[in-house]
Amino acid sequence: MNIHVNCGATQASMLTPATFSDAEFRNALGTFATGVTVITARGADGRAVGLTASSFNSVSIKPALVLWSLGLKAGSLATFKAASHYAIHVLQADQSDLAMRFSRQSEDRFAGLALREGLGGAPLLDGAAAVFECRNHHQHAEGDHIIFVGEVQRLQHVQHAQPLLYHGGKFYTELPLALDGKSTESPLKPSGAFVDHYLSYLLGQANHRIYKGFEAHLAQASLSHIEWRVLAVLHAKKPKTITELGHAILAKQPTVTKLIQRMHANGWVSMESDPGDQRKSLIHATAQGQTLATSLIRKAKLVENEQLARLTAVERESLKGLLKKLVC
Repeated sequence: MNIHVNCGATQASMLTPATFSDAEFRNALGTFATGVTVITARGADGRAVGLTASSFNSVSIKPALVLWSLGLKAGSLATFKAASHYAIHVLQADQSDLAMRFSRQSEDRFAGLALREGLGGAPLLDGAAAVFECRNHHQHAEGDHIIFVGEVQRLQHVQHAQPLLYHGGKFYTELPLALDGKSTESPLKPSGAFVDHYLSYLLGQANHRIYKGFEAHLAQASLSHIEWRVLAVLHAKKPKTITELGHAILAKQPTVTKLIQRMHANGWVSMESDPGDQRKSLIHATAQGQTLATSLIRKAKLVENEQLARLTAVERESLKGLLKKLVC
């Protein structure tokens, strides 16, 4: 094994101090979509090691060389540095569980898996889109990582395999664009359990996250969730009948009737007969109710903006536009 390590101090002295934070750098890197690999090796003591990595790339066709990198603080670093060979498994779309297994801290990440022995004793996993069995050809220290260059000595791959993708800290099972650059009919679909991409579950979780930050403001105003929804609807200054309010706040008419009576007693709403139908009552927000609603709407917008800060302005409007299509 040919090992070459540059002097870290010399390299560091040549670098220009960054003008951005570690978090900004990490987030920018997250915009680059990659495949997902599990890399395995076996130590001199016979212990198998493995980890999930997206830092994999080709180097050369002739000779057949690939690279990947590992942090200096990784517990398996010493084993990978000393191993004569390692195996790089490119995962398929249905192997997100395997990716998660090898990314978590565990006593034995290989427990219960069917294994075969590869070159240099490196454990080989079943079901990968491709497996590259590599001689530990070259190592290069740079920054807080070691770059491993592997000489591919044996490989296997599945024709037309659907790869597992990694982007923005999440796994995905579909490419966002077709190979010809045209948009596909279906958007990126996150991989994992059913609830991870079940619309009703995702909407519920999103609603809980956004609404949770607003609950304290309602409690401070001594207002219930359903009373807040009534005031938000009536804030447009267009009176509503009991039936219309029921549709707007997703409540049945008897519930709305009792609610309006209570809110009327608190001075937040007023009732008058409908000029077009004396049998119906029209509900208005009083001046007190309007003032309360205006204050809460301002706070609601602040909470919403905080929760949606990770989205661009275009993404926010697209999200709201799609939701409006669903509810209209």
